[in-house]
Amino acid sequence: MKEAGMVAGILGLDAVTKYLAAKKLPLGGRKEIVKNRFYLRHIKNAGMAYNLGEEHPKGVLAATGAMISYGFWKLFRLKREKDPAALWMAVLLGGALGNFLERLCFGRVTDFLYVKIKKAPIFNIADVAIALGALGILAVSGVKKDKSS
Repeated sequence: MKEAGMVAGILGLDAVTKYLAAKKLPLGGRKEIVKNRFYLRHIKNAGMAYNLGEEHPKGVLAATGAMISYGFWKLFRLKREKDPAALWMAVLLGGALGNFLERLCFGRVTDFLYVKIKKAPIFNIADVAIALGALGILAVSGVKKDKSS
């Protein structure tokens, strides 16, 4: 049950922050938050990070839809096995679903967070959840339960 709450919570947080970014910052707009380091920059992205796949939006949608389907299947298996990776998979899926649904409904994704680092993409909360979920899965993937206790 906590995994469903995690997916829903991230999906909601992503939707609210994208809505606020679009409402408060015009498309193409930029606002400095931390001098010379962190900005809000409102863009729309038809592809994935670095506009990868932008010329094939239906392919991006199909590929991400297939990966999300596999992710939910994997989440149910992890949960059944009481694997600690289940919660991290839920984090990842919350983000993936946020971007997928926006892409499905509007054909592109709202990105608005920018950290000034060489060649860094502009991203959103869903992207953060995807990255954190993947890192969390990697971190716990080597953890096995001690069956002798």
